[in-house]
Parts: sequence; C-alpha cells; structure tokens
Amino acid sequence: MENNNNFDSSANTDMIEFLDCGDVVARFGDYVDNDLLRVERLAVESHLNDCPECAAFLASYNHVIDSAAELREPEEPISVDVQNRLRKALNQRLGLNLTYIA
Repeated sequence: MENNNNFDSSANTDMIEFLDCGDVVARFGDYVDNDLLRVERLAVESHLNDCPECAAFLASYNHVIDSAAELREPEEPISVDVQNRLRKALNQRLGLNLTYIA
C-alpha cells in the first residue's frame, strides 16, 4: 500500500462520519486488508485527508506490517544455554517462573 496523504475520498454520497480518531484507528486492520464497506472506507480516507496524526499513524502501522512480514526463523537454532540464560534473566527481572530446558 502506498503511504501518502492523498486518499481517494470521491463519491462521498452516503458517507458515514466518525466521531474521533479512535474510530478510524480501530478500523485500520480492516482498512489495510480492504475489508471495509465502501462507505466506511471512504469515511476513513476522508478522515485521513483531514488528520495528519492519523495519516502518520497509518504509515507507521503499515511499516510494522511490512517489517513483520520480513521476519524469518533464525538460520541456526538458539542454544539451550542461551535460552536458559534468557529464562533466568526474565525470572529475576520480571518475577516470572519460567522453567529451564534440560
């Protein structure tokens, strides 16, 4: 998805109004997945045209999605020793009770 602030908000008939930014942000997942009704999509795009904060938030949201898509399994497995040291540190610092790997 292109990250710009020029969203198509033409054909505003039957446009629904959102009360605040929270309503728009709550729809970002469906917006990015193209799962909104046309009238909802137009309302989100209209809001994004008028709200630089939400437009910036959407750009960040898309960046996180793109970055997560690039994650992959490590080429080498993490050694049991390293895993146990991480568990020990988490147990001590966060008060967890993670069991160690034998």
